[in-house]
Amino acid sequence: MKLIVKLTALSQLSTKIRKGETMTFSALLKKDLSKLAFGSKELQRAELAGIIGAIAVVAVDEAGGMSLGVKTENPSVAARCYQLIKGLYLIKPKIKIEKTKKFKEHRAYLVFVEASADVTRILEDLKILSFNQAGQAFFTNQVPENIKKKIPKIKAYIRGAFLGCGSVSNPEKTYHLELVGKKTQAPSAHNGRASGTLDQSTYLLSVKTLLDKFDIKSNLIHRKSHWVLYLKEGESVVNFLNVIGAHRGLLEMENIRIVKEMRNDINRQVNCETANLNKTIVASYDQVAAILYLKDTLGLRNLPKNLYDIAEVRLNYPDASIKELGQRLDPPVGKSGVYHRLRKLNQLAEEMKMKK
Repeated sequence: MKLIVKLTALSQLSTKIRKGETMTFSALLKKDLSKLAFGSKELQRAELAGIIGAIAVVAVDEAGGMSLGVKTENPSVAARCYQLIKGLYLIKPKIKIEKTKKFKEHRAYLVFVEASADVTRILEDLKILSFNQAGQAFFTNQVPENIKKKIPKIKAYIRGAFLGCGSVSNPEKTYHLELVGKKTQAPSAHNGRASGTLDQSTYLLSVKTLLDKFDIKSNLIHRKSHWVLYLKEGESVVNFLNVIGAHRGLLEMENIRIVKEMRNDINRQVNCETANLNKTIVASYDQVAAILYLKDTLGLRNLPKNLYDIAEVRLNYPDASIKELGQRLDPPVGKSGVYHRLRKLNQLAEEMKMKK
């Protein structure tokens, strides 16, 4: 019964994607991930740290007070972030819905905490707030060290980062997953990196070290005004989804990969058979041409019986394979014997042409 339910859900996910609905493969994945059980408080902190590290904006006013905002276009991610903050710190963040016109009109969701004391408590607890020598607080732009010590916390953090800034292409088209950093300045000429206080290459490189622990191959590039950590191999994308607990999406990808491999195998087989058929047709045409030439110049009755028999069979069955020609002779002849006789006919035809 459980298997039937899983397969039904898998089929529904695949159908939604194939029909081209507005909900993308990434959105469906994030919706599923947002429904996962929260787990222990440690894992909740790790996941929230991942979300905040990936997309949060910490604003500091002139008096040093801080506010925290997490903006996302996915309502499930906004709800997940709200629930994590509320559950961990007994704080009710505010939610603001904004309408944007990027490509087409859609909504963006802002989850924010305005009280500076609450923001400080959250960031300090998540180990992503540091202080300089002057005692000024600043947002640490890398994965917290305490996250790197336990595999479950690493997985939860990577899931949070994906919920915040990740996307996956429709696997029916290509295998591509990426984490897009917050907007930065353009790379400088001397080192290829963006200058500025929030260089997202530093953050994404620290995420890359987490992926390396699971042998997930990833690459970092600067695209327009963003640093992007991307995965482009099917195996790497599948392993990533397994790490973050996106098992439904993983099953869908594996299902698509199997179908693609089967389709490629069939195409290779058809192409091979087509090539062989083309060779057979060309060879048959040359053989028939040679036999007709001998018929006009020498006369088939003047050929040795074994050559006469194969010449008659080939003329009567121009589309037959070598094996089929041999089976039509009396007595039947093997493929090598048929090849030898047809080759002999071709040689005779060439000799006759040279004598003219």
